[in-house]
Amino acid sequence: MSRILIVEDESMIAADIKYTLEQYKHEVIKIFSNGEDVIKNVTALNPDLILMDIMLEGNLTGIQTGKAILEENNIPIILLTAYADAATVNSAKEISPYGYLLKPFEAKELNAAIEIALIKHNTEKKLEENRAKFESIFLSNPEPCVYLDTDFTVLDINPRFSEFFGYSPAEVKGKNIDDLIIPDTKKDEAAKLSDQSLYGYVYFDTKRLTKTGDIVSVSISAAPILIKGKATGTFVIYKDITERKKVEKERKELIIKLKKTLDEVKTLEGMIPICSHCKKIRDDSGFWGNVEHYIAKHSNVDFSHGICPDCLQKHFPKQYKKMKESGKI
Repeated sequence: MSRILIVEDESMIAADIKYTLEQYKHEVIKIFSNGEDVIKNVTALNPDLILMDIMLEGNLTGIQTGKAILEENNIPIILLTAYADAATVNSAKEISPYGYLLKPFEAKELNAAIEIALIKHNTEKKLEENRAKFESIFLSNPEPCVYLDTDFTVLDINPRFSEFFGYSPAEVKGKNIDDLIIPDTKKDEAAKLSDQSLYGYVYFDTKRLTKTGDIVSVSISAAPILIKGKATGTFVIYKDITERKKVEKERKELIIKLKKTLDEVKTLEGMIPICSHCKKIRDDSGFWGNVEHYIAKHSNVDFSHGICPDCLQKHFPKQYKKMKESGKI
């Protein structure tokens, strides 16, 4: 059921319209005879549609009233009039009415005009909502974004693009993206990437050029904008991966360094002949040497020397006693 507002200064015609609408299950929420009252109450009433006679009581015409309403409200208006002259029709265009009915009109004609107007208005609302969502995603995106046509000419950029690449919208709109941010060494790569982006989603790590000539590492996400299955442009998002590339480089360098270190490490393995009394070790040539010399020769281990408490007590009893009494042992 649609909620409809009637603005008609002839009470009998207004009553007849009301009766007709109710037969088609529409709800008439109010009837006004002048534009001033409509303007005061339309926001509170919030109708789905307004049937507006062009000639009204008071100081305002239906067209003037419609203008005032549309400044604050998005409500479809169908104009009703007994006049079809060029001047009236041209003045009606000022408010882009959703319908224009000449009196007298048939009930079916009125209902058809209302149904078409409501469908058209709802479609436009959905398109406007989708457009608003796209603008929000585009303009508020924290990553640099650009909207290109099928020739890769820049149609629009978001604020982050200007901040990251250094270009204002006026400097890039209408220019080919390849002439702006593609380094000479990446021209062939960019051409291939652009072609791919017209047919499907593309994700790619590469280099791009800022206005100041700096080369920056970016991750590119690009996808075609399709209308009825046909590509009409490309939407591209750039992500700054300079820090990520720096970390990756440091990690690679660390891995190389660790691998080199591991390659240089010597290991001891197998059976080692050792004297059970003096603990000397016999090497491959049959020479008996101390443990420190053998291990140092066959690994990257260095030794520092000290004396354990047992040996200190056995070989240096006086020193042991003094350290024991001082609590150092």
